[in-house]
Amino acid sequence: MPIITSKHKDLFRNPTTEDKLTLFGLLLDANELTVNLTLALLKSIHGELKNNQNSDRSLFKRYAEVIESLRYRMLDTFQLAVIAWKHYQSASTTITTPPEWFPDNKIE
Repeated sequence: MPIITSKHKDLFRNPTTEDKLTLFGLLLDANELTVNLTLALLKSIHGELKNNQNSDRSLFKRYAEVIESLRYRMLDTFQLAVIAWKHYQSASTTITTPPEWFPDNKIE
């Protein structure tokens, strides 16, 4: 019978914000991001950062870097994710588009 180690236990833990940022970066590097996956990951990460005021500030920096990387490397995917986020926002007034996505208040 195999012995369960801590590495096996890690398979069943809930992912942290840092884990999600790492996954996002890996998918971006591999050009495997779709609009829906991008939107889902960014909403999840953004929500966690917004709700957890005691978060490590380096996570906010990584989040901003991920957004900038996405804008630079996959502009079409970024723009479609923004459009989808805004469409969802119009259906629900509790979720707003993150201002860091629009440093110049426009989409390039």
